Amino acid sequence: MCCRTNLPQEIMQIPDFPLKENEGPSFVHHTVIRQYLRDYAKHFNLYPHIKLNTLVKHVEPETLRNGQTIWMVTYEDLEGKVETTKTFDAVVVCNGHYTVGHVPHIPGIESFPGGSIHSHQYRVPEVYAKKKVCILGASWSGIDIALEVSEYAEKIYLSHNLPKPVDSVMAKNVEQRPGIQSVQGNVFIFNDGSMAEVDSFIYCTGYEFTYPFMSTKVEMRTENNQVEPFYKHLIHIDYPSLFVMGLPAIVIPFPMFHIQAQYILAILEGFIKLPSAKQMREASEAEKRDLLNQGIPLRHITKLKERQWAYYDEMAKAANVRGFPPVIKKIYDHSNAMRELDFTTYKNYQYRIIDDENFVACYCKPC
Repeated sequence: MCCRTNLPQEIMQIPDFPLKENEGPSFVHHTVIRQYLRDYAKHFNLYPHIKLNTLVKHVEPETLRNGQTIWMVTYEDLEGKVETTKTFDAVVVCNGHYTVGHVPHIPGIESFPGGSIHSHQYRVPEVYAKKKVCILGASWSGIDIALEVSEYAEKIYLSHNLPKPVDSVMAKNVEQRPGIQSVQGNVFIFNDGSMAEVDSFIYCTGYEFTYPFMSTKVEMRTENNQVEPFYKHLIHIDYPSLFVMGLPAIVIPFPMFHIQAQYILAILEGFIKLPSAKQMREASEAEKRDLLNQGIPLRHITKLKERQWAYYDEMAKAANVRGFPPVIKKIYDHSNAMRELDFTTYKNYQYRIIDDENFVACYCKPC
């Protein structure tokens, strides 16, 4: 289950390149998505423009006498070990934010003799056969991994700080516990004072934004699970020819990338005129204040959730491109409702888009 998507393929596909319909559930295996991206690159002849096995080592802005900013990008061919620096008018950063795992410090964890990994390193559940496993975090990956590992492990302690227990039906060997207070050897002590002996530990605690290649001239603040200073979660306020795609979370990723790319293109072509740095900063601060007043913590501001639809519509309108039809949101909402109803079965639904407004959903037998 953990190797399948968290969203139906019908709302994951890039608008100009549909995914092939499949006979089973719409939550497809990750290899299907990988092949889809390869097919996309081949269909649009992108491979000749992509340098694979290449590490970007440094990105440096340089301001010319006329006030224009250019970018010096240094990269290394990892096969030939050759380092090259080239100049560009704009830089679009697309390094994602699911690579460097966030590993919170737990008092005494260094005394734990068992194996510990971050969910980013998780591959197969069989290695946890007959073991007592503690999983920290009960969001997407935490619950997915708990469900999968429960088929092999002797016992699973799903530790989290959610205000109430996850109410989906879990396997009998899955026990929910509060957050971890400390660790003493192989004994985990939880915030309610309860204890458990543990053989293996998995951090399902999210990821960190990292830009190790960016010059120190460019301010990139990554505190509170957000990146600043950026306008519309996309454009650097002080360097408006620097873009970082994919910052928002809890969205429909590939379609969002598509809209963001169209917006960037419209800026570079001069179709969209950006406000001044002062105006962009004021707009970003006003948005932040509004969300804080709604009770949304700083660390959750980039989690767009229901705000994503207005975000897409605004960008599509500004770039003069087609937005997403209402059926996309309807499928997203239905999928969310089924997940809230039962986290263990929602991935068994198959969706079919009828037209811009309508869809059908049917429940498939678990695969």
